[in-house]
Amino acid sequence: MFKVLILVCSMGIAPHDCERDNAVDVIVGPDAANELACGFSGQAYLAGTALTPTDGNYVKIQCTRAASVASAPTEVAGETLPSSPED
Repeated sequence: MFKVLILVCSMGIAPHDCERDNAVDVIVGPDAANELACGFSGQAYLAGTALTPTDGNYVKIQCTRAASVASAPTEVAGETLPSSPED
């Protein structure tokens, strides 16, 4: 299982260097069954939002294994991200 991550990256960071830990913002998107579905789902998810990069930023879609998203730190760019509610 894969997870779509949409990274908002600073133009000062090369696309291949932009990762979850140095992105300006990180949006966790939908699950996907494989890498190809992840790429398509990421593009469709992004198109369905009002997210547009501001001057000096660009958007990068990253596909990662769902388990690595769940265990990743929740701090990005010095701000703590909200935790998912416990059911």
